[in-house]
Amino acid sequence: MSWIVRAPDRDLQRNEKKLYTRARRVLWDYEPLRASHAEIYIDVDDDRVRLRGRVRTQPQKLIASMLVERMPEVSTVVNELIADPDVVRAVADALAEDERTAAYVIRVDARHGVVILRGQVASDAVKEAATAVVSAVPVVASVRNQLTVGGDARPSVALARPTAAADVADPAAVSGARP
Repeated sequence: MSWIVRAPDRDLQRNEKKLYTRARRVLWDYEPLRASHAEIYIDVDDDRVRLRGRVRTQPQKLIASMLVERMPEVSTVVNELIADPDVVRAVADALAEDERTAAYVIRVDARHGVVILRGQVASDAVKEAATAVVSAVPVVASVRNQLTVGGDARPSVALARPTAAADVADPAAVSGARP
């Protein structure tokens, strides 16, 4: 896979073509983005730019936006890039919320929206449920289910909510003084 910038979905006006070409060059010149094989769509409407697609990290998402925002001819940048940690978080949340998969420790990894599930579950039904749950998450491009059957369900652990008193610092404890 190589670094990909998709062509615009519509014919651009002359000034929009120049802006598209310059934005593409600015993103291409940022080596970490290029080396990660990001897939980016650059949409241009007059002096507004919208970035869509997938990047590996949150910093890449933020830096891509900042690089384009710094261009003097750009008035607005809408950053709709999806970073892999966003995908992992959304998938982990979905698995934790589903009663069929919540009791299992399922490792989640993502690369450009392709989610890989690893771990052990108790049955093929749970394995299939995990695929169904993950496939329904909007930011997921596809699922590679590498779960193995044979794991036991683990009881959920509920942590107590911190009390308001925990937020109030004891001056003696902070200063190291003993009562």
